[in-house]
Amino acid sequence: MCSAGGLMPTIGCDLVQIDRIQNVQGIAKRLLSPKEYSQFQELHGQRQKEFLAGRFAAREAIVKALPIPVAYSEIEVDPKDVIHYQGYQIQVSISHDGPFAMAVAIACKEESVCE
Repeated sequence: MCSAGGLMPTIGCDLVQIDRIQNVQGIAKRLLSPKEYSQFQELHGQRQKEFLAGRFAAREAIVKALPIPVAYSEIEVDPKDVIHYQGYQIQVSISHDGPFAMAVAIACKEESVCE
């Protein structure tokens, strides 16, 4: 929860059907940061689709959590790290189950503290 000045965190979530991911290489090149793309290239087959679906869901969740415009290409998603984007701290969680990938993002203004 954000504690400075009574600010509340903002939350976004998204759900992606993994099999809807087509043109895997093309999407990966457009969507992923260089670090994410390197991780993606280490995977094969269905696991690449799952990775892309999770990263796409994470970006969509971030878009929904932030009250500002978001450029997908400026965001690098690593669920282990806090993302810093235009004055916001964002924490993301990604999960996969069966045919779906889902993500939740919680965002706070940098001057507040996300706990």
